[in-house]
Amino acid sequence: MEPAIAELVHQAVQAVIKKLHNETDKLNRLDAVSGDGDTGTAFSRAVDTLSRDITDGKLIFDCPSSLFRRIGLICESRMGGTSGASTIKELYFKYKIKLFFSLWSFLCCCC
Repeated sequence: MEPAIAELVHQAVQAVIKKLHNETDKLNRLDAVSGDGDTGTAFSRAVDTLSRDITDGKLIFDCPSSLFRRIGLICESRMGGTSGASTIKELYFKYKIKLFFSLWSFLCCCC
């Protein structure tokens, strides 16, 4: 991936981290309506780990498969959840990897 695109991905991940931190209480209140009220806290744990991984250089922004795999593993290990929610989150990121590569292959073939 080109460095400029990798930097945009890095900025997008940072924006998501910031937004989830800022919305922790709101997410907890929304979850409390039909759940145990800890969704915001669970996301906060995950993005704390993502932030540390960025600082430690563990997130590879120019390698989408590595990036999404790491995000999925972090969600699985840090978010917890009931009824297999962790597995659902992990599957979501694995799906995103496939979607990204399908789009990437299409764009590369068209250029």
